[in-house]
Amino acid sequence: MTQPISEPQTVSNLTAVQTEVIFPNGLVGCPEWRRFMVEVPEDLPGLLLLRSLDEPGIEFVLAPVLELVPDFLEQLAASDRAALVALGIGRSERVELWATLSVHEDGSVTANLLGPLVLDFERGCGTQVVLTESGWGTRHPILTR
Repeated sequence: MTQPISEPQTVSNLTAVQTEVIFPNGLVGCPEWRRFMVEVPEDLPGLLLLRSLDEPGIEFVLAPVLELVPDFLEQLAASDRAALVALGIGRSERVELWATLSVHEDGSVTANLLGPLVLDFERGCGTQVVLTESGWGTRHPILTR
């Protein structure tokens, strides 16, 4: 079940219940996964659900990177920061940085900060970037049990 975001500026520029987003190059390791539906899940406030339209059953929960690590951009190496700026991060309010979350068997939750998603909901497109100089990992602890 999904619902509109009541205050989009606090979560995302996504104002519809769901919208299609195209990743022209697919996701890292899965270049064939290009078309996704982004949904606002009613039961996960502040998060998004990214559901593959190309591969049924593939879904990711997304969290805004800057909510997880407010000084994330400042901590990046200059080359990684430049790559994100070139994609519109920090230059355009419509371009947002999101991390995929993983829930592990022990109940802990981690975020992939090495390969965040750059999403432009207005244009309906996205890309996954690998921040090779960042020092961040694919399992940054968010919630431990």
